[in-house]
Amino acid sequence: MRRAEATKPRADRGALRTGALLLLALGLLVSVSYGVDWALRTQNFPVASIRFEGPFRRVTHAELESAVLPLVRANFFLVDLDAVKRQLEDIPWVHRVSVRRAFPQDLHVEFTEQRVVARWRDDAWLNASGEVVHVQVTDAEGLPRLEGPDGTAAQVLAAYEDFGRALAPAGLKLAGASLTPRRSWRLDLEGPEELRLTLVLDHEQPQKRLARFARFYATTLASQAGAVRLVDLRYTNGFAVEWRRREGMRVAGATAPRNEG
Repeated sequence: MRRAEATKPRADRGALRTGALLLLALGLLVSVSYGVDWALRTQNFPVASIRFEGPFRRVTHAELESAVLPLVRANFFLVDLDAVKRQLEDIPWVHRVSVRRAFPQDLHVEFTEQRVVARWRDDAWLNASGEVVHVQVTDAEGLPRLEGPDGTAAQVLAAYEDFGRALAPAGLKLAGASLTPRRSWRLDLEGPEELRLTLVLDHEQPQKRLARFARFYATTLASQAGAVRLVDLRYTNGFAVEWRRREGMRVAGATAPRNEG
């Protein structure tokens, strides 16, 4: 009987301990809930400052701030960082943006600007990634003019760069490149002594044919380049030269050309 009576106080103490722990847990839960609610109230944790980091060549601090401010009036913890990023990347000269929270109450924005490398058709530009951008460019001198069907901007830019490297050994510079709907190429060349001529290529082995033309130009055609209007490279074993001051075409070891497209 004494042993049974001794175990009863122990059971009571265990129940009291369990009850106390439950009350403590409930109190902590209420405190945390209240704390979170308090922290998420706009007036308690507003965004204190926004730090912009970037080149600031084409974009002004005022442009960035004007775009961001309507989105950061909420509580620091509730600011939609993805929405801020999208809003900033809608600014024409802004290329890429990253946004992060900087505790205790600041936002840190890093951005890069568009680097325009070519004109695209008559109404747009290409950045270094081959993306079409619509910006106001005032210093376009020296930029090539590129054209192509919708969705081919990156392909045309990459081909332009490859073609330029193939022609460089002959001292020729590409001023423009156009890809037709039938996937043939028209290349506008510049060179010394106000050289202006056009090359026509198809999609088969354009690099090989350009390299062959560059060798021929350097050894044979350079001295007469000012009289050349167009060179058609769509031949299997040669090409055709159209002269500015002569009638007809001069053909070197060529089969019939394909339709120019």
